[in-house]
Amino acid sequence: MAERYRLGPVRDARTRDERVKRGELAGAVGDAAVTADDVAAASRRATAARSAVDDARRAHASLVAAGASPALLVLADRFTARRRRDLEGAIGAQLRAAASHEGRLAEIDAARGRLVHSRAEREVIERHFARWRETQRKLAERRED
Repeated sequence: MAERYRLGPVRDARTRDERVKRGELAGAVGDAAVTADDVAAASRRATAARSAVDDARRAHASLVAAGASPALLVLADRFTARRRRDLEGAIGAQLRAAASHEGRLAEIDAARGRLVHSRAEREVIERHFARWRETQRKLAERRED
């Protein structure tokens, strides 16, 4: 008569727990990939906004050099100021996206730590199970002799 492994339910629970932790890590990695794309897009928008500010400044300077009317210079100043506000907004969005991405990277590290812990717990049970199987095998051999 073969004895049943008493920690079988614990072994199964640890295996399921590890599988769940692997899924959580995969989800965190997927979320981080999305936020990395968001950071790249925000960076492109900030670069385009910088370029727009530079273009507005050059246009303003060319109007001054050409001796444009004061009304036209005021409009150019307002346009440059609007472009600067757009740049500030783009830089703010870029910083928020970068902070969000850093948070996702921290979640990856935490999920990785939980997975390592879960794997270690499962390994303890697996080693115990291997010793138990070996003990059962030796007992069976002794009974046969």
